[in-house]
Amino acid sequence: MYLFTLVDDVEKVVEGLRARYGEFAVALLYNDVPQASSGWNLIVAAPWTDQMGRPETTHVIAYALHHGLGSENQSAISRITVMEMKDPFVRDVIRFYPVTPGAAKPITHLMAGGVSEGGGYILYSQPPQPMQAPI
Repeated sequence: MYLFTLVDDVEKVVEGLRARYGEFAVALLYNDVPQASSGWNLIVAAPWTDQMGRPETTHVIAYALHHGLGSENQSAISRITVMEMKDPFVRDVIRFYPVTPGAAKPITHLMAGGVSEGGGYILYSQPPQPMQAPI
């Protein structure tokens, strides 16, 4: 497993989820050892994940990862963490590490919401967008 292929694969899966369910406020790959080949945690938060609930959202994301990751990256993700929008970690990531869609940013030392170790790749980190009424 090459780290850049993992980031690319996960970014494609996250983009597919974004297109189907709505914007993410936070989507990031996190690991205590940022250059590790396994043990990655996909952390997400979004208004739609709050509405859907953790168990259902985790199932949807796990299914998307299973079908969207290349075989060399299947075992790299060991955990999916769905966080609420109001969590201090989510607020800090949005405030300190802004990242727009399509501009994944490596982070070598993550400091947010009491977490002060590890790093990874921030795929999305933006304030939640207001829901638009259908025309």
